[in-house]
Amino acid sequence: MVNRDLENYIEILDCKEFFDNLTSDEMTLLKSKMVIHQYRKGQVLFFYSDPKVYSFFLLSGLVRLERTDVDADNFYIDYINEDTYFPYSSVFGETRYQHTATAVTDIDIILIPNEVFEKIVSNNINQLMYMYRKMANTLNFLETRIQVISVHNTKLRVKKMLSVWMFDLSKAKHDIRIIPYPLTINELAYVSGTTRETAGRVVRELSEEGKIDFRRQAIYYLDVDYFEQMLE
Repeated sequence: MVNRDLENYIEILDCKEFFDNLTSDEMTLLKSKMVIHQYRKGQVLFFYSDPKVYSFFLLSGLVRLERTDVDADNFYIDYINEDTYFPYSSVFGETRYQHTATAVTDIDIILIPNEVFEKIVSNNINQLMYMYRKMANTLNFLETRIQVISVHNTKLRVKKMLSVWMFDLSKAKHDIRIIPYPLTINELAYVSGTTRETAGRVVRELSEEGKIDFRRQAIYYLDVDYFEQMLE
């Protein structure tokens, strides 16, 4: 990352919602201690059970969080998109990471020393409350995901997971929504708990109906109302 890129990120950091509640002194301290780093697609940020030294704020790109049990029978997978802080458990939480984090795309990311950030948050009730509300929203979202995975009909499960992706990762553009990341049919099948063939068949049907355009580098939700109703 060139110096000008670094300077640009430093300049716009005060405009990010996550940092709105920090005082000027707290922001100055944070900027003096944080590190802005670039990871290439496929690089691992941290592994499950690594000691937690940093928490992170993703500036650009997409990160995948995943965890499986010893027998690989149970799994957890989630995605972190830009302008997002993670993992919330890094602050006043576990001493080791609970997931493996991998760059799905090239990413620019801030590494925030936990020791520094814990001191800031412990003395800033507004930031603490903001993070509490974010955690509550995340729990509600995860409950929705669990309900999706519990659906017995595999085709419906895939459709609902596409709706979850739209809710979690997409950006509005005119009257459609776009996920500007290279998510694959294999990943859709994996998180939906079904086969690639089933996931692919559902995507083809939705494409033929004009509801979605699933491309290699992006997913276009053409019928937003349809996918919103999937989660009602």
